[in-house]
Amino acid sequence: MAIAPRTGHPRVAAWLSNLPPNRQEAGALLVDGLRLVSETDLRRDLGDLVERLLGQLPGPVAAFPAREVPSGESAHPTGRDAGYDVFQPGLPGSEAVVGNVLTGVLRQPAARGQLLPDHGLAPLRAAKVRTILLVDDFSGSGKRLVDFATALRRHATVRSWASAGLIEFHVAVFAATARALRLLHRRFGEDRVHLVLAAPTFAGAGWTAEQLADVEAMCLAQAGRRRKAMALGFKESRALIAFEHTAPNNLPFVLWKVADGWNSLFEGKAVPRDLLSLFAMTPAPPREPLAGTAGAERLGRVIDLLGHRVRRPDRIAEVTDTTPAEVARLLALAQTLGLAGSTLRLTDAGLVELRRWRSEYAPRELRDHDEPYYPSQLRAER
Repeated sequence: MAIAPRTGHPRVAAWLSNLPPNRQEAGALLVDGLRLVSETDLRRDLGDLVERLLGQLPGPVAAFPAREVPSGESAHPTGRDAGYDVFQPGLPGSEAVVGNVLTGVLRQPAARGQLLPDHGLAPLRAAKVRTILLVDDFSGSGKRLVDFATALRRHATVRSWASAGLIEFHVAVFAATARALRLLHRRFGEDRVHLVLAAPTFAGAGWTAEQLADVEAMCLAQAGRRRKAMALGFKESRALIAFEHTAPNNLPFVLWKVADGWNSLFEGKAVPRDLLSLFAMTPAPPREPLAGTAGAERLGRVIDLLGHRVRRPDRIAEVTDTTPAEVARLLALAQTLGLAGSTLRLTDAGLVELRRWRSEYAPRELRDHDEPYYPSQLRAER
């Protein structure tokens, strides 16, 4: 659910008042484009993902909430039977929420005998663990998950298990940017990275080329020279997703800016209490047949992207605002119907379908991109 400035939410209106009049429309577009994930949605969807994986991965499975580990340190203390402390000293971050999700999964019947409750090396050895599953709420760059995997493997025991092929490393994350997915795929392998949805970014916001330019100009202007590197988010992620428990720094800096005389929206990574009512729970996504109207529309959007030579599933998921699993189903359907070949190039039948789609929807093109931009009103409610 997106924040809608027209509803007159006091904090949103106050935040918009920070901007010069000629920048407020761009500010409204930026805030309207946010996907706000409720804690209920996070728990339901991330928990469902982990439960599904328990039926697919080699077991038993040890699921670790990804967390920051000081550079050069191991996630386990030294010693053959070292224990494991889930949290570092001090108040935990997102790993506390993810840990609680995993606790909920552990209590489900499907997890019995498959998901291990103790992550100390002695219990993992005794249970003959076969999969180490790293779980996170959001990955904007992929760095935290990769660093945590490195910290686990830094212990000689875990390293020896991995070298002998006794364990596999997998990743489960609620949302990840295309940038993060590229790193995670290189580090773990495409078939070992699992997520609920491709994180929305500027690329899938449904803005025209002019609106996109205005939003980016506003972000750069409000960040100034001092925070220019974060103007579009950490490593220029251009992310458009926030959770009840955190606003990632992959969001443009203007959304989490805190300064004297500035009416903040998010306060750093903190989500103010008066914004929590906007994080409404969304219903579970419908599973209508692909042959139905909505399914045909989604297939048409994928065919359009293939016609623009956009063939990477993670990029298609980002632009169409859908899950990688759904993209995989749509690509398989396109091949089954003879619309695309094995290399995802459109067949003659696919070109006919592409012309029909373009004549009906006439999508606008992205600035400096080959792929089309889709107005947000064409998307089904999620």
